[in-house]
Amino acid sequence: MALSRNEITNAALRILRKYGFADLSMRRIAADLEVQPSALYWHVHNKQELLVLTATAILEHCRGEDLPQLARSIRAALSSVRDGADVALIAVAASPEPLPGLAQIPPLLRGFGLSDQDAEWGAKTLEHHILAAVAAEQNAEALGRDVDPLAPEAFDFGVRAILKGLGAERGVVDEPVLF
Repeated sequence: MALSRNEITNAALRILRKYGFADLSMRRIAADLEVQPSALYWHVHNKQELLVLTATAILEHCRGEDLPQLARSIRAALSSVRDGADVALIAVAASPEPLPGLAQIPPLLRGFGLSDQDAEWGAKTLEHHILAAVAAEQNAEALGRDVDPLAPEAFDFGVRAILKGLGAERGVVDEPVLF
């Protein structure tokens, strides 16, 4: 098998799904791929780049016709991978470019007449809500605690509150959508 960034990213996703973020290391990925750790560095310069690639893979299919739908799509994608929100939190800080899914938020906000600056700040606010909500749920699960059964409704409430506060009411769905 020829080693590639895609193979390395897929190995990282396998490790995350099985063991979680605490066990994700370049050494573990190399063992999974049956190569020496140094072989990974031809394709991925460091762990931060790996986390950006992994978060990109997690979020690459996120779509939504409106902001609540997009927020739910991002939430679902992050929730589908153990510790996905923790990976995304680091990747957001490490990436020079917005991650897929999250990159769609500012243009949608500008569609409501927000200035570029307000759309960027509003997008960051919504991004923080999404990432924190998923991280809280995933961390509760990791600690063996039950996740609040109303978490999806609470998540939707937060999205609606942010959008209403930004004056983007047309992007708000008043009734919660169950996951």
